[in-house]
Amino acid sequence: MAVVVKRSNLQKDKYKYIWNRDKGDGEYTGIQDKIRIDKDEGYEVLYFIEVFMNKHGMKYISDVHSIEDALHLPSFSKIVMRDELISLLEIKLGRA
Repeated sequence: MAVVVKRSNLQKDKYKYIWNRDKGDGEYTGIQDKIRIDKDEGYEVLYFIEVFMNKHGMKYISDVHSIEDALHLPSFSKIVMRDELISLLEIKLGRA
């Protein structure tokens, strides 16, 4: 059964997200939405975390928070490509 991550599962006291799309960011902008993640847009963070958790059989709120914390590490701040983030998170979280 697939994990569904809800907005309420995120650490809203620790990270702030935009819950509408950034100015100029349409509902779906094609290939860029598939290969990049905007880490300040909550809906993109939720989707990224869900995909990562389902790929690795993770299911706990603590897993959500571990992934979310890793996404916001200073060393990952300039990384926006999904594949690169997934690879780095797999190493960081011992899922490689």
